[in-house]
Amino acid sequence: MNPFLDYVCFECLAKLASYLGRLAGRGVEDAVITSAKLMEGYSRAILTWLDDYVKLCKAVVEHTAKVVQGDPFMEVKEASMTVASKLLPLAESYVRSGDELERAVKVAVAANALDFGTGVYSVDLREFEAGFLRKVEAPLVINDVAELEEAVQGADTILYVLDNAGECVLDLPLVRALSDYARVIVAARGGPVLNDATIVEAERAGLARYAELITTGARLPCISLEDCSPEFRKVLADADVAVLKGQGNFQSFYEVLKIRRKPTFYLFTPKCRPVAKLINADVGALVAYRYR
Repeated sequence: MNPFLDYVCFECLAKLASYLGRLAGRGVEDAVITSAKLMEGYSRAILTWLDDYVKLCKAVVEHTAKVVQGDPFMEVKEASMTVASKLLPLAESYVRSGDELERAVKVAVAANALDFGTGVYSVDLREFEAGFLRKVEAPLVINDVAELEEAVQGADTILYVLDNAGECVLDLPLVRALSDYARVIVAARGGPVLNDATIVEAERAGLARYAELITTGARLPCISLEDCSPEFRKVLADADVAVLKGQGNFQSFYEVLKIRRKPTFYLFTPKCRPVAKLINADVGALVAYRYR
């Protein structure tokens, strides 16, 4: 199942291969060779798993790990966390000056723009920092915050699945707000993958002050049930409310549906045309969406 399939999908992977080659390559020649090796495997993945986003994503990640050693996004994650940390006091002041839950949601959604792992989308850290307040003051194009508030009022446990490393710093106000309603369990990725947050970044962001930290058990930028740990699958199925951050988690909604029927919310900004079209929003819009 791949409801997001579009011509732009190939362009996205080609740009990701080019970007990773520049990050990991030692000089121009090595970068070009690395990008070519990446695209060779990505092309095979497309031909094999065109009809299944999650399996395609898994094949891309596995091939990347074979070609590129270590964590090529380490410096990018550090830079984005630094910018997010500088913005956190501004974000917290904004949240305190109005409806705390809705404003914390808007901060968390706006922070989803701190993404360097999507080929057809790019963010400039200086522009993000300069335009952050303007971004959070924009309206939520899809605004299901009232339903989120209703759901958490009767909850015992809330699962919060992280997306990007810098973004998770600005998830802090929302995680704190949710912890006033129920026990919060924050899930990070099971290991370094693209610029996503691992438990290391989650701890550095201070999320452990308001939540229990676990991982998905999978080194993937999406939800793949067959790769997730039994612990995470149980929490995903049983939590009274689930909040999943980012486009990758949204694109694996059909995996979540296999084991979950309780209130589930996706907070993200669409990074590409196929995803934006599916939810009838523009690329870059602020989205707080309850999946029904």
